Amino acid sequence: MKKFFTLKNKRRLPKPLAWLLAGVLRLYAWTFRVRIEDPHGVLPQFGKRAFAIALWHNRVLFAAPALPRRYRKWLAVLISASRDGEYIATLVKCFGINSVRGSSSRRGAQAMIELRHAMDEGFCPLLTVDGPRGPRYTVHPGAVALARDGHTPLVPVLFNARHYWQLKSWDRMQIPWPFTRMTMTMGKPLELPPGLPIDEGCEQLRRALMEITFDYK
Repeated sequence: MKKFFTLKNKRRLPKPLAWLLAGVLRLYAWTFRVRIEDPHGVLPQFGKRAFAIALWHNRVLFAAPALPRRYRKWLAVLISASRDGEYIATLVKCFGINSVRGSSSRRGAQAMIELRHAMDEGFCPLLTVDGPRGPRYTVHPGAVALARDGHTPLVPVLFNARHYWQLKSWDRMQIPWPFTRMTMTMGKPLELPPGLPIDEGCEQLRRALMEITFDYK
């Protein structure tokens, strides 16, 4: 039993443990009072066309269990190629979400190619645009380049919890309180024309995300 729970030397998260953790997250997220705001009609188009989806790193923890199941299967999440990323990839698979492995420092170019292929098949890439190291609320160029070069709308998404604990990590990760109110907001899709400078696209996305970002602490 002791060996089963010792993860230090394990490359992969044991599947039984992954399903247990996923079950705990589901039960915890079940207590949230979630309201979906989608004024631009993005969600009904899932499965009909591809979008690139951008969100902040500190809101990603409960994105999977809070998002309705019928939309999860159309997501392809970019996850770090590290060992910690391997654990997360195993966990998100329990929610029926596809993953692509890579980051700016490791396997980044190949990950972008795989995400473009996923978009061609109708999946919506989901990227935490200030991860994996920050700074917080700063947009890195990956999502902008992916959307611009793939001629795909870029959709800012935010999960705002009214009450939460805040960790002392670089991103100030937020863990919603049980039974708190949570709003999932789908922002206005950004159409990035070919040739748009990456830094201009990053600033457009940063402003769009900040417009729907609410920090209550």
